[in-house]
Amino acid sequence: MLVISQAHKRVRRDDEGAVLVAVVIVMFVGFIVVGLIASSLVFTIGFNRANRDNLQAFTAAESGRDAALATLHSAAGCSAAATTVSNSGSDPDYTATIYATDSPTRPTTSAGLTASCPTSSSTFVVITSTGTAAGEAAATIDAVYPWQVSYQNTAGGVLTYFSNGVSSMASNYTGDLVVRSGDYTCPNNATINGDLYVTNGNATFSSGCTVDGNLYVSGNVTLSSQTITVTGSIKAGGNVVAASNGVAIGGSAEAAGVGISAGGSVSLSNTGSTLGTVTGSITAAGSITVASQWTAPGTRSPNTAFPPFDPTLDWIYDVTGWIDLDAASGWNPQVTVNPCGLTGAQMTALLGAATTSLMLDFTQCSSNQTNITLNAAAVTRDVVFLAPKASRMNVTLAGALTGAHQLFFVHADASRDLVDGRTQPDCGNGNQKDTFDISTSGQIEPSVLLYTPCGLTGTVQLNFHGQLYTNQGGLTFGNGASYTCESMAWAPALPKLGCRIRGGSDPILVTTLVQQLGGRLWQSER
Repeated sequence: MLVISQAHKRVRRDDEGAVLVAVVIVMFVGFIVVGLIASSLVFTIGFNRANRDNLQAFTAAESGRDAALATLHSAAGCSAAATTVSNSGSDPDYTATIYATDSPTRPTTSAGLTASCPTSSSTFVVITSTGTAAGEAAATIDAVYPWQVSYQNTAGGVLTYFSNGVSSMASNYTGDLVVRSGDYTCPNNATINGDLYVTNGNATFSSGCTVDGNLYVSGNVTLSSQTITVTGSIKAGGNVVAASNGVAIGGSAEAAGVGISAGGSVSLSNTGSTLGTVTGSITAAGSITVASQWTAPGTRSPNTAFPPFDPTLDWIYDVTGWIDLDAASGWNPQVTVNPCGLTGAQMTALLGAATTSLMLDFTQCSSNQTNITLNAAAVTRDVVFLAPKASRMNVTLAGALTGAHQLFFVHADASRDLVDGRTQPDCGNGNQKDTFDISTSGQIEPSVLLYTPCGLTGTVQLNFHGQLYTNQGGLTFGNGASYTCESMAWAPALPKLGCRIRGGSDPILVTTLVQQLGGRLWQSER
C-alpha cells in the first residue's frame, strides 16, 4: 500500500507541472491574440480616420466645384475679378477656379489654361477645385463642361424664303431678306428696308441700290456701280470690292463702330469723280486697299482673324427652313368650297360673303392650270386658295381689295421627303413658275401670302404687304410699287411667319444670345 500511495503522489506532481505549462502557453497565445486585435483596431481606427479625412476633402472639393457652377449660372455670371471662389478656414474648406478655352479638343485638366470667364467664342469650361479636411488631407478635382452658345427665339417660323438666286425684286422691300442658296443681285434703284442675309452665295449691287440695314454675306460682296448705299455694316466671308463713285457704307447708329469686316480682302478703288465713304472700322483677314477717292477715317486692321457671324449664317439657314404645305397641313377652315367651274366674279363674291374662315380647294379640280382672278371686293374673312401640286397657279388681283384680313395663295408642295435631313421645295408641275400679277389702281388692304415651291414670276404695279414664300424670285415691280413684309399665320397649318430677325415692331425671332454650360463631360480626382 505504501508503494502505491507514493507512486500516486509522484503522478499528481507530474500532472500539476503539465497543467502549469499549458496555462502559460494559453496565456502567451492570448497575449498574442490580444496584441493582434489591438493592432488591428489601431490600424482600422487610423484607416477610418484617413478615409474620413479623404472623404471630407473630396466632399469639400465637390462643394467648391458646385460653388463655381453657381457663379456661372447666376444672374450676375462670371467676372474677370471673380474666377476663383473659396471658403477657406471653415467647413467645407475649398478653393475653386474657373478656366475657359476655345480649343476644339476637350481638355482633361486646367494645365496650360488661364483662369478666365467663358465668352461666346469659348468651347469648354474647366473647374479645378481643391478641398481640405480638418486633418489636413486634400483632394483636387478637375471637372470639364461644354460651353454652349446659341440664340434663343420667341416664336417659330421663317422669314421671306428664297432658296435660289434672286434678282429683279421689289424696288422697295420692307423686312429682313434671307436668300438661303445662290447669289443675290440688287436691282437698279431698289431699296431694302431691313437686313440682308445671303447664307450661301455672293451679293452684287446695281446702281442706286440701297440697303437700309446690315449686310451679311457668306461669299463676296461687289459694289462696283454708282450711288450704292449700305447704312449698316458689311460682313462678308469672302472679299469686299467697291468703287468710289458715290458709294456710302456705314453711318447708322448700329454700325457706328464697324464699316466692313471681310474674311478675304477689302479693295476700295477709284471710279468716277464722286467720293466713296466708309464710316467705321475696316477689318480683313487679307489685305486692305483704300484708293485716294475714298474717305475712310476709321481704323484699318488687315491680316486679322475674321470674327464669326452673329447670328451665324448656318443658324439663319436652319431657322428659315422650308415649310411643306399641302392639303394635309391642317388648315381646318370653317367652310370649304369646291371652286371647280367658278368664275372670277363668283370667287370674288365669296371673299365678302361671311366672316367664317374659308378654303377654296382647287386640288379637286382636274385642270393643269389653277387660275385665280379677284376683282374689287370688301374682304370680310380669312381665305386660303389651295392649288394642286401638278397645276400651275396663276394669281391676278384685278381690283381694289379692302378689309384687314388674310389671303393665302398656296401651291401644294409635291413631296414631304427630306434631303440631307432637311425639308425642301418640290415642284410637281414640271418646274413651271407660278405667276402673280397686280394690275389695278386703288389699294390692296388684306395681307397677301404667295407660297410656291415652283418659283414666282409676274408684274406688280401696286403696293401690297404680306409674305413672299417661294423657291425662286422673279417678280417685276412697276409704277414704283413696293412690297412690305408682314407677319402672317394660319394655325395650325402655318406657324407665324415674321419679317425681322432682330428688332422691329414684331420680330419673329428675338435673337438673344444664350450662353450656358452643358452636361459634365469629364471629371478626375487626385
